[in-house]
Amino acid sequence: MAVSATVQSIGDQAISEHEPILIFFDETATAAIQNIAVIQKFDGKSEPVTITVGSSIKIDDQAYTVAYAGELVNANLNSIGHATLYFTAVPKKPMQNGIYLAPATMPQLKVGSVITYQA
Repeated sequence: MAVSATVQSIGDQAISEHEPILIFFDETATAAIQNIAVIQKFDGKSEPVTITVGSSIKIDDQAYTVAYAGELVNANLNSIGHATLYFTAVPKKPMQNGIYLAPATMPQLKVGSVITYQA
C-alpha cells in the first residue's frame, strides 16, 4: 500500500550542504520546528504508513530503497508525520527515529514535491 504526502513548506534551515538529512513533520509542527523541517501534508491518508527495510520512498521522480528503519519510525510518521531521512550509509549505531536510504543522494526538494511511502 502506498501513502502519499505533498511538501507544504521548507524551513529556512531545513536543508544543509553539509548534512545529508531531511527532517519531515506534518502541518501540526510548532513554528520552531517548521524552521528546521520540511512540512508534509498526507493526501487523504486512511491507511497507516508502514516503513520497513526494503520499503521504497519516492520523492518526485527519485526512488529510494529503505536500508534501515528505526523502531520509532512508523509510530512517529503516523502520529505527527515525523520522519528523519538520512541519505548516508547505515552507521554502526543508527538513529532509532531514522530512515536510512539508498542511493545516498539528496533529492531536489521543492514546495509541491510529492513523497510516496510504499510498504
